[in-house]
Amino acid sequence: MTPDLKRLLLASTLLMGLPVTAQAQDTAPAASEGADAQPAQGDAIVITGSRLRNPNLEQAAPILTVSAKELALSGQINVENILKELPQLLPGTTSASNNPGGGVSTANLRGLGAVRTLVLVNGHRYVSYDTNQIVDLNTIPTALLEKVDIITGGKSAVYGSDAVTGVINFVTKQNFEGVQANSNYRITDKGDGAQYSGGLLVGKNFAEGRGNITLYGDYTQRKAIKQSARSYTAVTQTDDGEGGLTSGGSSSIPGTRINIGGKNYKFDENGDYSAYTSADAYNYASENYLQVPQKRELLFGQGHFDVSDALTFYAEGQYIHNRVKNQLAPTPVTGSFELDNNSPYLSADSQALLKSQDTDGDGYTTANIYRRLSEVGDRVSLVDSKALRGLFGARGDLGSNWNYDIYASYARTKQTEYQSGNISRSRLQQALKTTTDSNGNLVCTDQSNGCVPANIYGAGNLSDEAVDFISIDTTNRSTITEKVVSGAITNNNLFDLGAGPAGIAVGAEYRSEYGRYDPDEALSSGDVVGFNGSEPTKGGYNVKELFTEVSVPLLADKPFVHRLELNGAVRYSHYTTAAKNVGTFSGGLLWAPIKDIGLRAQFSRAVRAPTVSDLYSGTSQNFESATDPCTTSAAVSNANLNASCIAQGVPSGSVGTEYNGGDTQIMSYNGGNTNLREETANTYTFGIVLKPSMIPGLSITADYYHIKIDNYITSAGTSSIIRACYGDEGNGWTSYNSSYCSLLPRDSTGTIYGAIDTNSNSGGVKTDGIDFDAQYSIPLAFGTNKSSNLNLRVAGTYLMNWTFHPIADISDIVYNCAGKFGLNCGNVYAKWRLNSRATWSTDGGSLSLAWRHLSPVGDDDDSTTYSVEHIKAYDYFDLTATIDIDKKFTWSIGMNNMFNRKPPILGDNQQQSNTYPSTYDVNGRTFFTNVVVNF
Repeated sequence: MTPDLKRLLLASTLLMGLPVTAQAQDTAPAASEGADAQPAQGDAIVITGSRLRNPNLEQAAPILTVSAKELALSGQINVENILKELPQLLPGTTSASNNPGGGVSTANLRGLGAVRTLVLVNGHRYVSYDTNQIVDLNTIPTALLEKVDIITGGKSAVYGSDAVTGVINFVTKQNFEGVQANSNYRITDKGDGAQYSGGLLVGKNFAEGRGNITLYGDYTQRKAIKQSARSYTAVTQTDDGEGGLTSGGSSSIPGTRINIGGKNYKFDENGDYSAYTSADAYNYASENYLQVPQKRELLFGQGHFDVSDALTFYAEGQYIHNRVKNQLAPTPVTGSFELDNNSPYLSADSQALLKSQDTDGDGYTTANIYRRLSEVGDRVSLVDSKALRGLFGARGDLGSNWNYDIYASYARTKQTEYQSGNISRSRLQQALKTTTDSNGNLVCTDQSNGCVPANIYGAGNLSDEAVDFISIDTTNRSTITEKVVSGAITNNNLFDLGAGPAGIAVGAEYRSEYGRYDPDEALSSGDVVGFNGSEPTKGGYNVKELFTEVSVPLLADKPFVHRLELNGAVRYSHYTTAAKNVGTFSGGLLWAPIKDIGLRAQFSRAVRAPTVSDLYSGTSQNFESATDPCTTSAAVSNANLNASCIAQGVPSGSVGTEYNGGDTQIMSYNGGNTNLREETANTYTFGIVLKPSMIPGLSITADYYHIKIDNYITSAGTSSIIRACYGDEGNGWTSYNSSYCSLLPRDSTGTIYGAIDTNSNSGGVKTDGIDFDAQYSIPLAFGTNKSSNLNLRVAGTYLMNWTFHPIADISDIVYNCAGKFGLNCGNVYAKWRLNSRATWSTDGGSLSLAWRHLSPVGDDDDSTTYSVEHIKAYDYFDLTATIDIDKKFTWSIGMNNMFNRKPPILGDNQQQSNTYPSTYDVNGRTFFTNVVVNF
């Protein structure tokens, strides 16, 4: 084997490991082009984190890169499953997100929310899926990608709003020529949850290489997995009160629970009543999805043509049709209803029970009912999204090292949601009030609308005719559009101080965001029960920006200064919202005292303006996990809490009892706030890069990061509002601020119903930690031609702190989520997250083993003792084998979660599916195969 071929094989091997935090941006040509090859005129050099196009540019901000080979080794069809395993990202919304879900997949850097992670394609903003202006990763084709760059630091000065925690830039294959077909198939060892995709990539260079057109299309389908398909998710688990878990569920049961006279009763199929206990709770888990089904068709086109050195036209276009279905257990109806005391559906004893509470003698008793309408069937939401995006631009050489790049883009997503399994509250009330007609037939007292009497007393007693009368299907529609016009003039060789050319970029950008959400009229009226209702959303804003960026090499090849470089960026933005005028800036320094050691530092001031949803979203209904302290034993033993509960409307005889049926979810209202201010984030990083020449093939990087976000936009969370009102065990159950009690209205039984949890500028978030990566490539004397390489890599992050102040004016309420999980933190913030890989490769094949590690975590709620207070460390192993025949046929086969590690099981008051389904693998061992054919 020639030395050049050995170097090529080594370079290819290095790309097959995990993403590496790199000192220099990957701007060089592919290894097959030769180390000294230069891009042809008109070719795009996509540099994430900078508008400068200097191929030698190094950045002070840490950058990670996932290569196309790494994407293939993962065996994953959707990008979401690759990104969520990176140490710097916590799972956002994924294919395991059924409630809430919406059928989308999002990226969540540092666990600070997908709205603070800017997603780009080829350095440009991409199409959002809703009024939160978040990109759905389902719309990005894995097979078309050349690499994925991740910058884990604020980049608002370069890219504008949203780049608070960092940027994820998906770079597509450029100047592709030929025809490539690909297919991928995945299935669990249970034989379910099949996923398959097929795509065709066609590219053609023309006009002697001055132009290129690349087209790609694919079809993807993912089958559903129900929670009933796994023993650990089939039954809702709940605290048994003795430190363990037992079968639990919802107090809204198919036979109807009724709260009357401060006591809970249930009915059997004969209309007889008996006492209700928590053992009667309904298992709502089995029909919920563990893996959400999906169908997607995608078309992607890109092209460019070099008219001359001074003018290159380029364009991109996408069309994505995505359909995802969510499924929940049948509708639970709760609330106050008037019941017919003389209903023939009731036994004589049950009629007497109702009559004993008929205070006005009108023949009807008002009572709170809790009925699971199993006769109506499961609640199904089919989300049909159609997204399109078009971008057209021009770039070229202005002479004297000056270049320009200007483009305009338009993106729009139209989403229609079809819901079934809902019922009309008013029609149910109408059907519960009955009488007899002149023929002795039971009829509705109000016979309009074709009313049919409803028998809710006993499971299965609701007739088909009654189901048809109370059922109502709904349709919700939303549209989000984005318009961008951006231009920059750059000079990559402005001057030279002797250490290399300095560069400058100056530009302007205009961006318009508009969104509307039109819920079904019946749903927005509040009459529909089933899926959460919401009010319409309509609004938009625009922003005009000016920006500049500089990079100046100061010294090179001096004693103790192999390289010293300074960079900076400034952006001024004017918003038409309350944010008005804001400024962002960043500065960085690179210093390599010797060739083997590099030191880097970066400071960034970033902003995030409120999104359309943050500002204008109408009130929507939600069921948040929270514990009402007035149902606990502390409400009896602690005088402060006891007095607060009674003062807020809990009957004195009910304090300390499960008057709410033992439910661990509280119906709440969320919504926008037009008075929101912009978020402001200060981010800084310090890092070191070691590439010792005495140990060829070894590289080590480590970066400390610190992020502090003020005016962090969020809803405080019902559990935090409860804590503000009633205090906690730590402060002796003394209210922190009694004014928050007005946000927790209670019904006649004392149950919190309709908590108000709208958006606000919170007290902020602060997090810091260390990212690190170590890689070592070892040549071996066996394999094809007696030559191969072993590449070892360990990448990870150590989370030192992650603190959140949910309520701005109460500094005592603070959550440190590092090493925690639970209601307050809302996710799993493991202190150690590792993702490592060992890859042996030779000419024509490779074998790769990946190891993913999450350190132990503890519950974040010190005021409550749950059955599960600790989750032990988790380790997953993945294996992939690849055969490559003459670069024409590549076949990969492998498995994820080799040892079939099952997820930790928690109570239903801590997370959905009895666990954290987006963090821990709920599907079990999965096999996959992938074929790529080049024609």
